Amino acid sequence: MAICKILFFLLALCVWCGKCEVFYKRVGDEVSMKCGVDSNSNIDWKFNGESIFSITGKSGTRRKGSSHIAEKASTPGDILKVPRLETRDSGNYFCKQSGKHHTVRVVSAFVKPGPVLLQSSNAELHCDITGDPNTEVQWQRPPNGEEYKEKKQVIHLKSVTSEEAGQWTCLVEKKLKLIVTLTVVGLQTTAVNASKGDDTELPCSLPQSVSQRVVGGRWKADHLPKVSFPNLTNTAGEGLHWHGNDLSKVNFTTGQLSTNFDVTLKKVQSSDDGTFVCTVEFDGGVSLSVETTLRVVDKPSGVKGSNNRKGKPPAVMESLTKEVYGLKLWIWIAVGASSVALIVLIVVIGVVQRRNKRMKKRVRTLRSMRQPLTDKDYCQCDRAEKEVEFGEQARPLPVPRQHRNPRTRTAGPNHTN
Repeated sequence: MAICKILFFLLALCVWCGKCEVFYKRVGDEVSMKCGVDSNSNIDWKFNGESIFSITGKSGTRRKGSSHIAEKASTPGDILKVPRLETRDSGNYFCKQSGKHHTVRVVSAFVKPGPVLLQSSNAELHCDITGDPNTEVQWQRPPNGEEYKEKKQVIHLKSVTSEEAGQWTCLVEKKLKLIVTLTVVGLQTTAVNASKGDDTELPCSLPQSVSQRVVGGRWKADHLPKVSFPNLTNTAGEGLHWHGNDLSKVNFTTGQLSTNFDVTLKKVQSSDDGTFVCTVEFDGGVSLSVETTLRVVDKPSGVKGSNNRKGKPPAVMESLTKEVYGLKLWIWIAVGASSVALIVLIVVIGVVQRRNKRMKKRVRTLRSMRQPLTDKDYCQCDRAEKEVEFGEQARPLPVPRQHRNPRTRTAGPNHTN
């Protein structure tokens, strides 16, 4: 205790003298601290008395110390940089040559037992300043950021409701703001209408997984004392599951459960009409109960028996909403179908491109096979003159009239028999 007082006194003294700077940082942040000496000077950095680095100014030789900070820190010039801060990095950083002290406080904000809580359960909101548990912080509560009355680093919430759900903000020395989100959930159900002779599901579920572990639970109907309902059991080997042997009236899922606690009532009759209570128990003695009402009506004439699941989606939808490796089954199916469609599209594009390349190659080949045009005298310039000469030569000389028809011509003066 005396040592703590001495350290606190020294810290206050160095702050007052101006040689000590306090940094408030989140987990994962980076902090930079300046020694304040010439770059050619020797520099020795220490963390809580343990050596981090010893640097020779002239040669630049750097020697690692025994502190775990040396594994991730760097020293550009006279600055010490420490990245990826952890809670164990909180403490006093000292530069020997300048005598400067730097105090780093790593702050973490979280909720116990977890960010998703059950209605009526208790919770703790933490804004822990490692190495300085007495510093006051300012909490702001949802929904409007109203200042919370307590200024402790840890506040206790009793029997939480939806009013406490939302973002809680922790302000540290008005320099650092951290946010934690609180979710409050309860059991959900709906009223069920069923026809006589139908199998009907009684719905009971949580909207999402919660921080508290489910340890047990049951269904109950005071108006059906002879009906045997299964009990929720959580064992190391089988996990959370229904346990029951009498399946004559009530059917249930035999596999491992998570957030769905439905059961099926077989061949409902008018005597089954009434209120059913679903109770789920959690670690810490917290239990939640929810009531649902079953109304049984006469089946319309001409309608055969069927499984009535008005209180819940059909079996196919139930299967699609089951979680597989942290995601709903329908999401995996959608991703698979999209992947197949993408692969088919890529194949089609590849085939079309290959076909286009073949066609272009074929066109180029056909073009290369054509005979190039050569200079030929397709048109002769002296064609008209030749035709004129040929026409003049081919035209016969005129024949005298008397020689045109020898049969009819008369004898001339020189004619002799």
